[in-house]
Amino acid sequence: MQYVDIDTDVPFADYPPTFEDLQSRINAAFNSVAETIPDIEVTDQDAINARGVVSGTIKPTSVVLSSPGTVVQIKAILDEYDKVVVQSAAQIRTYVTNKLILDSTNPDPRVRLKCYEMLGKISDVGLFTDKTEVTMRHRPTEELEQLLRERLSKTLEAEETKRLPSIDEVLNETNASATPDEETPASDGR
Repeated sequence: MQYVDIDTDVPFADYPPTFEDLQSRINAAFNSVAETIPDIEVTDQDAINARGVVSGTIKPTSVVLSSPGTVVQIKAILDEYDKVVVQSAAQIRTYVTNKLILDSTNPDPRVRLKCYEMLGKISDVGLFTDKTEVTMRHRPTEELEQLLRERLSKTLEAEETKRLPSIDEVLNETNASATPDEETPASDGR
């Protein structure tokens, strides 16, 4: 007979592990269940719980997810949902393409032209895709520094010519231009 030796000195976390969404929780639970239990039987209650969790009517608590059958059923539902989403996206793409092909025979030339344009923009065709080309010219550091110095000097020169005189400069000019015979009017505080 084998006895399991459990380390009791390993501290448990004060909080349960967090998962971003139901998919990651189910994947983690399914991987754990698949490693430990070879054949998992899904009961009717497991199927009901799985449908409730996926539809949002049952909260996916640790009690609900403790049943291996529920975990396996939820995993199957989510995997099937992923396949259906991919298939429906392909079906919509095919439908729209076929509809554009049918509408391209419309007697109105504006409708035909728009259909041709939309058909050409399909990524598989790529006739009318808008392409933006960016060309980067690498320059040596010395050249960039010289360009910056030139722009800065032009900016500083422009600021000096546009600069308004300060209040002190205006007062000094008026005091210097006043003659000693003239009296400067006193301010009466108004």
